Amino acid sequence: MTVNKIIGERIRQLRALRGLSQDNMADEIGMSAGNFGKIERGEIDVSASNLIQIAKVLGVSVSDFFDDKPITTISEPKPEFGYASKLELNQVTKALQSLAEQINNLREELPTKKPAKKTKKQ
Repeated sequence: MTVNKIIGERIRQLRALRGLSQDNMADEIGMSAGNFGKIERGEIDVSASNLIQIAKVLGVSVSDFFDDKPITTISEPKPEFGYASKLELNQVTKALQSLAEQINNLREELPTKKPAKKTKKQ
């Protein structure tokens, strides 16, 4: 087996243990899903900078891609609510900002109420 195939298989195993898809990973490291798939299949050389980015996303060290120990677990648990891509997070952020602006506009349109004067009972 070639070095590219060994590294690609390690990346695939670690990605699967994290519960991430190839699309999720490709989005996180800024490459196409097709190219990321080629890395996992060992069809292309992976650059050192891409290995570093992949390791960060997976929460492992670069040396873990070269280790021949079997991968059985990763210490970090899977997220409770799944995975959101950067694009999805940006869309949610924009939606929340829009809602905040709408709320502020509504507050400005509400008539201001003067506090009622307290009267003394005799």
